[in-house]
Amino acid sequence: METTIIVPTYNEAENIPILIERMFTTFHESNLNGKVIVVDDNSPDETWRVAQELKSKYSGLDVIRRLNERGLSSAVVEGFRASGSEILGVMDADLSHPTEKIPELVRPIVSGEADFVIGSRYVREGGIGEWPFKRKLSSKLATLAVYGLTKVNDPMSGFFFLKREVLDGVKLDTKGFKIGLEILVKGNYNKVVEVPIVFRDRLYGQTKLSTGVIVDYLHQLARLYLSKLS
Repeated sequence: METTIIVPTYNEAENIPILIERMFTTFHESNLNGKVIVVDDNSPDETWRVAQELKSKYSGLDVIRRLNERGLSSAVVEGFRASGSEILGVMDADLSHPTEKIPELVRPIVSGEADFVIGSRYVREGGIGEWPFKRKLSSKLATLAVYGLTKVNDPMSGFFFLKREVLDGVKLDTKGFKIGLEILVKGNYNKVVEVPIVFRDRLYGQTKLSTGVIVDYLHQLARLYLSKLS
């Protein structure tokens, strides 16, 4: 089964060459039929150009440069639409997600054990980097806030894989930052598996977390709770 991983980017020019090399090395070493689609929102640091220059080295790499749209969730959905693979995945561009765990996340889908697999920080053997207490607390509170929507331990994870059929007939709201949560609430799946990962701090660049992102998340939560009630 072919797997395509969508990597949404904005100002990740320093990280993207490292990530792409790690991903394709993992594909090769694990005999995984994997492809990558980088969806870039016309980054000022020209992440899209850096990624495009790597296409000559990696035949399974594609790059989408979006000139008129912005937003992580809509970038991921555009990547999904551009792929014809049976398995779809998402991971961050900032090197916070361990590429070596990709085969372990794909395996339950290939074996038929699961329809949706999450790289989870909050299960046994999972963890996070050297986060300050305030960031750890805010992450836990954000997770608790969705308890009425899903009982998954790490519903906010940006590192996940799913069967394409999970999205069949599903209308995803691309406003907001947490597309994985959107799919968890609205998707067509029978079983979710959480695979432990250790989340690392980004290598280069600055975090995208801001007051605006937090406000968007709260709006997304409100919409999801309303959709659950309707």
